[in-house]
Amino acid sequence: GVPAISAVAPAIAATQAEVAIAVANVVAFGSVGMLVYPHVAAALFPPSDSRAIGLFLGLAVHDTAQVMGCAASYAEQYSDAAVVGAAAVAKLTRNVFLAAVVPLMAVRHAAGATGGVTAKTFAAAVPAFVGGFLAMAAVRTLGDAQLANGGSALFAFDSAQWKGGADWLGAVLGTKVLLSTGLAAVGLSVNFAAFHGAGLAPFAVGAAGASVVGGVGLSVALLMASLAPAVPA
Repeated sequence: GVPAISAVAPAIAATQAEVAIAVANVVAFGSVGMLVYPHVAAALFPPSDSRAIGLFLGLAVHDTAQVMGCAASYAEQYSDAAVVGAAAVAKLTRNVFLAAVVPLMAVRHAAGATGGVTAKTFAAAVPAFVGGFLAMAAVRTLGDAQLANGGSALFAFDSAQWKGGADWLGAVLGTKVLLSTGLAAVGLSVNFAAFHGAGLAPFAVGAAGASVVGGVGLSVALLMASLAPAVPA
């Protein structure tokens, strides 16, 4: 998605036009996915299988903000809030791999450059949001483990307070407040002046890439749903 583009661009010395075209592809085809994929999920998956639906939405859409918007749209239309959590886990698990992929691309690019690989260029290539995701996942895991062992989450919160706070941060602040800001930032990052002379070829490649990502996401989710079907409540 856009954060991956922002992380990779300086690592490989991408031009402004290249960055703008990449972002425009993500915005355009991700927006189509936000409108279409919730209904595809409703048509192809049983409504009780929130995990498979969330996995599909988390794999089929490029950008993290768009994945969350897609999952929130499904949750609103089909009254299934569990899909949001499943989609978030699927997408952010993909994001974790950026911590390895982006530095690798930076190293390969820098190896052919005059300055070579430095500690500064390597550190700059690691996406900060991946570290934030890992830190928050660790905090949530620690709190849940403490509650499971009969203690207080982070030595301060009982079960109701911990669940209420986590739900507010994720379902209210994150999904309904910050998500709008993130999607606005995605749109504002597109500079149409940079498209001059680019033609339709980059968008044809983007359409092909989006189709492959969507198809793979759907195939994986359908396979997982068949191997581990949801148990009706």
